[in-house]
This record gives sequence, structure tokens and C-alpha cells, in this order.
Amino acid sequence: MGNGQEAQHNIARQLAILEVIAQADGADPGTIAGRLREAFARRGVPPAPDIWLAMVSRDASVGTAYIVSREAMLEAERRIADSRPAGSPVSVPAMTGTAETQPAVRRIVIPSLLEDQSPRLQGYLATPTGDGPWPAVVMLHEAFAIDDVMLRQVARMAAAGYLVLMPDLFSAGGPRRCLSATFRALRSGRGRAFADIEAARRVLLDRSDCTGTVGVLGFCMGGGFALVSASRGFGAASVNYGAIPKDVAEVLEGACPVVASYGGKDRVLAGSVPRLEAALTARSITHDVKTYPGAGHCFLNDAPSGPALLQPVLKLVLGAGPDPEAAADAWQRIEEFFRAHLGPPRSAAQTAHD
Repeated sequence: MGNGQEAQHNIARQLAILEVIAQADGADPGTIAGRLREAFARRGVPPAPDIWLAMVSRDASVGTAYIVSREAMLEAERRIADSRPAGSPVSVPAMTGTAETQPAVRRIVIPSLLEDQSPRLQGYLATPTGDGPWPAVVMLHEAFAIDDVMLRQVARMAAAGYLVLMPDLFSAGGPRRCLSATFRALRSGRGRAFADIEAARRVLLDRSDCTGTVGVLGFCMGGGFALVSASRGFGAASVNYGAIPKDVAEVLEGACPVVASYGGKDRVLAGSVPRLEAALTARSITHDVKTYPGAGHCFLNDAPSGPALLQPVLKLVLGAGPDPEAAADAWQRIEEFFRAHLGPPRSAAQTAHD
């Protein structure tokens, strides 16, 4: 299939998703999945894999529009706006859902709990809808800092029933000033970034709406920190295309269970994945490690990340970019793994029943 035809199919998929969400009216994910199949068929889109459809349907049931690609979403929004009479209001679900249906992500200042943490450490907190308590997750951002893509990941995990806090590891001066020092900390296994992560973990544990279990989940640079942090008080770790240290067997001494996901097109990291799996096995650490052959770096994101001028290079070297099908499978694995090791999240329906 040519790139032009695939782009048109992605636009048609995005239009179908927006159409079904607009008419969801509280429908359950199973019903929404059936409506999506019908909408795809009407628009001439090839059938979607069941696992991908399940994730999109679950997001749609809480008002979140799954983004097939940023380009497809922008074109779908334009077509919807052009189809309306002049002067009529335009109502398209936001990329992170509406305020009524999607957990809000709010910026907070993390208290000074440790001597070596960042001064005025910033963070982004999202609380599930309904009443807690919930298991919690410290989410760690990519090397390109916290952007809209990362904030949507925070909201997505909160929608799955987790109390989520993403500390800004560049709080002390922004990515330009902090990037080198943060990577030095990652390589050495000590430093301010690890203090910031620990402060975030303690803030979550101190909350009355936390069950007392906290996991760590990271992407890219944050995936590397999640791996090193697996032995530092967390109940489970999700490592997503994170760097694997040379002394990984030592790093994993006493580590919590680990679920890890990598892209086979990532030339930098993919070759090291067997070494990670071997270290986890040698340490008898419960784990689920998977490489997706057709995916690259950052495949869990819903849009390309990083400076626009760098994106072609990242695509060439790392295969970087969204991969909805691989992402759907990876998210399912992550959620099942966290459910097993952090305890089941509480859905809004459960809290309403209570």
C-alpha cells in the first residue's frame, strides 16, 4: 500500500473515531467497538486488529479521541469544521478528552522532601475520576522534556485508574541546562534526578487516595530511569525503549517486577534487549520483555515528539514515531502487569457502586 493511500486511510480512521465518540452517549467499549467496525467499513478502511480496536474503544468510552496520527487528526478536524454551516459551533473532542470525561492534568510544586532534590521541583498530577484509593504511578518523561504528548500519556494512565505524577526532571533550569546533568545521573545511578523521582514517589505514598503501592513508568530517557529505579522502592516498573546499562545485572539487584517494550527498528537499543532479558532471568525477577519488529523508538506516543528539524533524523536512525498497533499491545501488557503487581485500579463505575 502506498503512503498516499495509507494517509487517506488514517484520515478515514480518525474521522470514524470522532464520529463514533460524538454519538457514544455513555456506551460501553464493546458497543463502541461494533460501531467503529461499521464506521470503518462505511469509509472503506481495512478491518482493524482486535487489540487495537479494544484500546481505541476503551478510550472512546471515556470521551478520549485516540489519535491515529497528528496529521490525520488535524485533517479530520479541518474536514469536520468545513462541513458545518457558517457560524455554527465546532465541537471536536480534544486530543486528551473533555474536562467532563478525561482526568485533568494539573501542574503542582512537589514539596522539598530530600536535601538533594531540585529546588521548586515541578510535576504534573492526574487523578482518576470517582473516589479512590488508587494504585499510583510515577511517570518519567522523554529527553525532549514534558510536552503535550507526555501530558496525554499522564492523562491516559489516569483514565486507566491510576494516580499519576510526572516530575519535571528539568525543573532546575529547563532541558538546555539540565539535559547533560540528567543523563550523567542516569549513567552513574545517582544524582538530583533520582532524588526528584524519589520525592515524587513519597508524595504519592503520602496521599490518602493512594492504596500504598506505586509503580514507575518511563519513556525514552525516562525508560532508562525507570529501569534503574526498579530496585528503589517501587512495586513494578514499565521500561519503554529505555537505555540498558552495561552493568544491568548489578543495577537489577533487588529489583521489582519489570515489563519492558522496545522497537525492532530502534538501531541504538534493540540489540541490547536480549542482555536485559538475560539479566532479569539471572536475577529471577518477574518480567515481560517484548520487542516489536515493525516499531521504532517512541512508538507509544500518539504523535511525533522532539524538535521538528530533528524528527527526520530520529525516524532514520531510531525508527522513531507512533505505531498504533504496537502501542495497543504494549499498553495492554503494561496495564495487565501493573494490575498483577500493584493491585487492580478502581474504575469510575466501581466507585459509583460503592
